[in-house]
Amino acid sequence: MNVIKITGAKEHNLKNINVEIPRNKITCLVGVSGSGKSTIASDIIYAEGQRQYLDSLNTYAARLLQRTEEPNIDEIKGLSSTIMIEQRQLSGNQRSTVGTTTELYTYLRLLFSRIGSDKLSAAHFSFNNPLGACKACKGMGIEVTIDPNSLADFQKTLNQGAIKHTLYKPGSRYMNILKTTGRIDFDKPIKDFLGEELDFLLYSPQIKLKNSAQGFVQSYSWTGIVNQLINRAKDLRGISKAKHKNEALFWVTKPCAACGGTRLNEQALSVKINGKTIGDFANLPIDELVKELNKLDNPIAKPIAARMSQLLKALIDVGVGYISLNRSVDTLSGGEAQRIKLARELGSDLIEIIYILDEPTAGLHPRDTNNLINILKKLRDGQNTVIVTEHDAHVMLKSDYIIEIGPGAGRFGGQIIAAGTPQQIMERKESLTGKYLSGKLKIHARTARRQPKGFFQINNATIHNLKNISVKIPIGVFTAVTGVSGSGKSTLVNEVFVKKYNDKLVFVDQAQIGSSPRGNIATYSGALDIIREIIAKENKVSKSLFSSNSEGACPDCDGLGYNKIDMHFMAPVKTICETCDGKKYTKKTLSYLYKGKNISEILEMTAEEALNFFEHADLRTKLKMLIDVGLGYLSLGQTLDTLSGGESQRLKLASKLHKKGGFYVLDEPTSGLHFADIERLLTILHNLVDNGNSVLVIEHNLDVIRSADYIIDLGPEGGDKGGEIIAEGTPEEVAKVKRSYTGQYLSTSYCKRAVI
Repeated sequence: MNVIKITGAKEHNLKNINVEIPRNKITCLVGVSGSGKSTIASDIIYAEGQRQYLDSLNTYAARLLQRTEEPNIDEIKGLSSTIMIEQRQLSGNQRSTVGTTTELYTYLRLLFSRIGSDKLSAAHFSFNNPLGACKACKGMGIEVTIDPNSLADFQKTLNQGAIKHTLYKPGSRYMNILKTTGRIDFDKPIKDFLGEELDFLLYSPQIKLKNSAQGFVQSYSWTGIVNQLINRAKDLRGISKAKHKNEALFWVTKPCAACGGTRLNEQALSVKINGKTIGDFANLPIDELVKELNKLDNPIAKPIAARMSQLLKALIDVGVGYISLNRSVDTLSGGEAQRIKLARELGSDLIEIIYILDEPTAGLHPRDTNNLINILKKLRDGQNTVIVTEHDAHVMLKSDYIIEIGPGAGRFGGQIIAAGTPQQIMERKESLTGKYLSGKLKIHARTARRQPKGFFQINNATIHNLKNISVKIPIGVFTAVTGVSGSGKSTLVNEVFVKKYNDKLVFVDQAQIGSSPRGNIATYSGALDIIREIIAKENKVSKSLFSSNSEGACPDCDGLGYNKIDMHFMAPVKTICETCDGKKYTKKTLSYLYKGKNISEILEMTAEEALNFFEHADLRTKLKMLIDVGLGYLSLGQTLDTLSGGESQRLKLASKLHKKGGFYVLDEPTSGLHFADIERLLTILHNLVDNGNSVLVIEHNLDVIRSADYIIDLGPEGGDKGGEIIAEGTPEEVAKVKRSYTGQYLSTSYCKRAVI
């Protein structure tokens, strides 16, 4: 069979559609955000491919693997084994590195144990083993200090909240302990502290204290705030993702002084190959590591080096040659993580595999897109089927086949609008994507440039690959930070700028908002509280009745709307709750109406429908914000765990649009957005600036970049070859800088056309 044939697809928002996807071709699934692309790729093709494969295994083997649920379709034919290469961060903590994840570090350990200058076992070269780990950093490779300037506002008093860490808010336990010492004036600005007062506040060693008031004795201790936070950072649990976000705002990380960031102890680092330690090898950028391996002529080393070179070449081909094996996986972007997963597949000789990729161009500069397309073609030419959900026009035009889903998003999507070759799509009048591909529709760039009203200054930034750079971040304009992958954009913005000025910024990233099935659009946006009050007032009852987490919840499903049945050796099965019929509430709660609708029916409304239904001014303001960021198609009751990264980011943005005089920082806001969605996003961002705010985006999309007032371009390359300011100024000024890859694309037809 030369096609994957799906019949009667009704999963999520799909309208009982039939789809045919050619095998052994590159097929792009396109359409506006939320139209149903990922439902076809992930929830039907991947899920069913996995399910049928696991059903073929014996129960002992299958129980160790994650099960997927059967999709809501009538039939699927022409399916083979599926591999999903997602755009999510690789799981792991600071102990998981690129080397351990790809198993390249295992080969490196083997190499040193076989031909190193001294004979040690492979375990002696593992930083996750006591035999090899650095005694000082315990194999983490870093040491943490605290920047007092990011920790405290020296103009404020302690009673005014001078200490920014949440543990040291006025009235907190630690502040109450500090008060009992009588050593600190809580109403004096920190800038006026004497040297010994400041030293006690920040750097005091642990001192034991007692309080015998109220007839009992209580023992406790005080440690200077900086020392206390350094101790927390040394606790390995303190470096987990759960705590990292808030704690890291105050950290200054640098390579461990004892091991130089290699993570290993002196014994392991005493062994050398060609004058270099295993730490030296692991800290080299991948493209430099290949060169070192090519120098090895030992017959024992050659087969190991050859296999390593093959794997490393695949990583270079996918555009991450600037990364080292010692790089922690929790510092990788979603795009970098996806390309590392993609590199694994390039070493496979399997055929007739279905590869599904979620926007593989995310995080890629236009310079690197052609290389990615060549990789997709290599997978296809190996007798495999490649299916990508994609918004990049260049990838679409180089694909074999395009299927457009739409016409709108959510319940307004889920239909096949057009299917065919890129040329056929461009000729279809009903295809919105085709109009953009052909140039009939264009994303209009704003060419009137605003002038900065001031600047935030960054001086001598040296973290990661930044080359001691100083830069002014403009205020009151729309700024784009650009550069090839790994050039230092995220480091400059997230690790330097956001940390230094965190209390003055509104940071909107793409991290998932929540994983609980109980949180939804209405609760996150604050709309549900108002809706509950409106219905409660109308019916003269308590508003708690209208919470699916409170007294109004169906008792048989606890307000979830479904029951989950553990099938042990099979995937868990979700069944609609028979008591509430999936409505989450008790019959009594559902009997209370507002304008003829109960709480469940209201939550089934989209934001756009709810805007037309309610007259309440504050509620309409919140709903309008959802619509303004392009989320009007989402139902109010849609749970947060079902949102994409781009939807999560826009929901966060919607919750903060009311601010005035704010400085908004967004990390690749166009990720997951169709051309039409990007046009709407640009309107929102420009309106923010017109209303007195500042906007800074980390971005690769040329339509967004050429619409910015100001560009800060980093490079020239990634990794050690990046970290410099290559160009600054308006798009017109950056376009004249020949050394800038961004400038080169701004000055060519690639950017002047709407799409390529």
